[in-house]
Amino acid sequence: MYFAVIQQFQRTLRALDAMLGKAVLHAEAKKFSPDNFCTARLAPDMLPFTRQIQIACDSAKRAVAGLTGKEAPVHADTEQTMAQLRERIQKCLAYLATFRAEDFAKVNAKTEVKLPNPPGKAMHADDALLARSIPNFFFHVMVAYALLRAGGVEIGKMDFLGDLPPMFDQSA
Repeated sequence: MYFAVIQQFQRTLRALDAMLGKAVLHAEAKKFSPDNFCTARLAPDMLPFTRQIQIACDSAKRAVAGLTGKEAPVHADTEQTMAQLRERIQKCLAYLATFRAEDFAKVNAKTEVKLPNPPGKAMHADDALLARSIPNFFFHVMVAYALLRAGGVEIGKMDFLGDLPPMFDQSA
């Protein structure tokens, strides 16, 4: 479970931060403020780029906290610049780095995980993680990716996937 939760969230958040870095470089090269991305939306009824980043970070930290029975830190949703969004990602990564495999030792499929919304409700760990937290996290990361692509940032699938462990030739 440690790999499925912590390490994958960390890998994807690092990839997201790298994509924001590329967006900053793109904006500088095109002579516009990278903060223009912060208000971008895919559709009028969707949340803006800034909220996509905030929710992705919140989803990761709440998932980990919920599985381990800890309280996730609360970060005020006040970010308005790319630099502030990148700081938010770093805060989330720092929080995730405080967890170890041992923190998940007692977690099993039927561990009850309290839900932030709706209050007073809970789910079993396997459902909370696989049907709620992970899809929600990747939804918001993917929307952020799509907004950057739509804004002309040269990123692709490998940017989204992040650093992958090396693959080995099994035929050798």
